[in-house]
Amino acid sequence: MRSEYKALLRTVSATASTTRPQLGAQSGLPRSSVASRVKELMDAGVLVETGQAESTGGRRATSLEFPEGIGVVLAVDLGSTHARWRLCTFAQEVVAEDGLPTDIGRGATAVLGPVVSQATGALAGAGPGVGPLRACALGFPGPVDFREGRVSGPPNMAGWDNAPLPQLMGEWLGAPTVVDNDVNMMALGEHRAKWAPEGVDNLLFVKHGTGIGCGVIADGRLYRGADGTAGEIGHMHVAGATTTEQCSCGGHNCLEVLASGRALVRQLRARGYEVSTAAEVAQLVLRGDIGAMDVVRDAGRALGDLVSGIVSFFNPSVIVTGGSIGALGTPLLAGLRETVYGQGTMFSTRHLRIVPSRLGADAAVRGATLLALELAYDAVLAQLKTPGGTLAAGKGKT
Repeated sequence: MRSEYKALLRTVSATASTTRPQLGAQSGLPRSSVASRVKELMDAGVLVETGQAESTGGRRATSLEFPEGIGVVLAVDLGSTHARWRLCTFAQEVVAEDGLPTDIGRGATAVLGPVVSQATGALAGAGPGVGPLRACALGFPGPVDFREGRVSGPPNMAGWDNAPLPQLMGEWLGAPTVVDNDVNMMALGEHRAKWAPEGVDNLLFVKHGTGIGCGVIADGRLYRGADGTAGEIGHMHVAGATTTEQCSCGGHNCLEVLASGRALVRQLRARGYEVSTAAEVAQLVLRGDIGAMDVVRDAGRALGDLVSGIVSFFNPSVIVTGGSIGALGTPLLAGLRETVYGQGTMFSTRHLRIVPSRLGADAAVRGATLLALELAYDAVLAQLKTPGGTLAAGKGKT
């Protein structure tokens, strides 16, 4: 039963305003279920009718929307050196957004405190009309135990391992918080906004920046794996690699040692370049620097060496690249396509598209907004009275 209510709320959120017939068509629910569930949601004040929609003949249908003041959600995209946050309504309209420099190595309290302060200050300044903060979603640049909301042993990140982030954020915000790997949020945001409408159900989102990670959409749903570490390709061994550099995870010949933003900085500095970050490498590429383009193309080949096996196994329709290096397009895509199309099986690559992110830097915040909304739906559904009693709150799957 809960899934039916959430399907309706997701549809209204995605379209901002919709009619009962449109709700049925887009949610896949039968007309009788739409009618009864909408009535219950309206009785609880979760949805309201607002005027009449365009008619295709017969009785004019009324539009359904979220009422003013039902509340907002907070989406936080936490990076190694910068954090972005956004407050959105249930209709995914932006109330406020901003960001600030961070140093992830300082630990959970030192990094998240200023983010929370900035976001809650903006919410207070937005006025009472937006309603309360209902939920928060936090994207973290490393492995996360999604069920517990705890960071799982990130290399070189003191103060984060097993930090109780949902409890910490909940105390500060007074609202429930969900924590996930940032590339999972990128994959979710990119898929739901740009690819699901085209019927794409199987997608890989490769974040290539300071580090490397992968988000997996399987059969239209975000796939996290048994322990929430699906897609941790940065610390997979690259066959044939012979580097002597040790990875931050303690291993050797990991993909991150060969192709991450850190690796590209190291390789360019060995050539005499004065660079310190992946963003500076990206700027060199955008300016057409031949040396920088060469190392990025080689990074694309190393990435392709590993991803080609995943493609043959998983058979996605699309590989999307994002992050400071992944967003560059050519030359990274040239190296990636060269090896994936050259090494992948004919059957797994014949329809495969390898493209840069359509959302760019917005992908993670969009995905975090969707995860926060799932928690917010639980909050408002807890108010709902059904013939069987109160609909108990519970976490849904995204």
